[in-house]
Amino acid sequence: MKMSKRPLSLILAALCSASPAMAQDSTATEKQKPQAETTLVKPEESTKAEEESEALPDRKFAAFPVPITDDALGVGLGVNAMYIHDREEGATNPSTSMFYGQYTDSDSGMAIIGHEHVFAHDAWRAGFYAGHFSLNLKYTGRIGAQLPKAAQYASYSNFVYGEVRKQIVDDLYFGVQGLWSGGNAELNEKTDPAIKKAFEQEMSGSNHAIGFLMTYDSRDNMMGATKGLNVDLSTLHYSKDKRTGKPFHRLDAEVSQYFPIGDDVLAYRVIGKEMLGDAPEYEFVTPDLRGADWNKYRGSSVYQAEVEYRHKFSTLWSGVAFAGAAVVRNEDRQFANSVKSEVIPSAGIGVRYLLNAKERFTVGVDAAVSKMGNTSFYIRFGEAF
Repeated sequence: MKMSKRPLSLILAALCSASPAMAQDSTATEKQKPQAETTLVKPEESTKAEEESEALPDRKFAAFPVPITDDALGVGLGVNAMYIHDREEGATNPSTSMFYGQYTDSDSGMAIIGHEHVFAHDAWRAGFYAGHFSLNLKYTGRIGAQLPKAAQYASYSNFVYGEVRKQIVDDLYFGVQGLWSGGNAELNEKTDPAIKKAFEQEMSGSNHAIGFLMTYDSRDNMMGATKGLNVDLSTLHYSKDKRTGKPFHRLDAEVSQYFPIGDDVLAYRVIGKEMLGDAPEYEFVTPDLRGADWNKYRGSSVYQAEVEYRHKFSTLWSGVAFAGAAVVRNEDRQFANSVKSEVIPSAGIGVRYLLNAKERFTVGVDAAVSKMGNTSFYIRFGEAF
């Protein structure tokens, strides 16, 4: 389970009849055909086509167990569930509701709920997410300031996030978003009391932020795009940090594009995340890259690029191969003009099974290898991007 720039990048993000316009076009064409031509369609061929259409999956709800093998959280089990709502009138995509929960042998647990709504005729889009985390983690430091030995600590936190976007012209949306997050950290190590206190203060606190959204989305489908372009730009402006008394800001940009190659798809994604101002470490950004340890690679900025090839084996089964890299940078607040960076490469393969043909709603498994041979597995609804 990953958290995206909207707490649910994470998150993170899906039925088959012709439209009225298509039906009218078909009727008009049939009227223009000579009667002799209409008899060329054999009854058995028509019946076979109807049976094939009816055989396509049309599931609206799915839930499955998720084995957890996380370098930061340990081994455990989770559950992932998603429900696809009927489309609103004139909407090109459905609304979705989700739940995710997990528990691991490090006594770590989390629960997240969310809903994304597409209104009639695509006039508005809105989303809401909330979650609770009780995690026992290993702190390894940050980019440019790695610890020689990981330190054990506990983190307890909650978040609430909401967004709303209005369509201005075709495919172009503007909106606002809001986020509240807060929690406490406890260092479970025998160390100097002053160091323990400093660490817990650095990793604890609460903040609220509001920001702006701009989206250009010409994808043919939100859950399994085969063509089109998606551009997401967002800002978050945080309240004053308790340590410095000054506000800080976050800028996010994501571009993804999809190219059909027969029944296959070639896609790429480019992401940039930047913290401006003296942000607390618990608000640092991490790469959204399969295979990268989200708890280890954190910094004041992240830039990454990925490419993915999606091959269709049959009506229900398809596979993916992907590769990418992220650059994580950290401006060390202890030293003026000090900037450290690290490059994290990643590559892997995956498989997808179609659950809903109309919405291209799939369940899939990805395996990714990253730096130092780190291997991660992901069970997901829909594509990674």
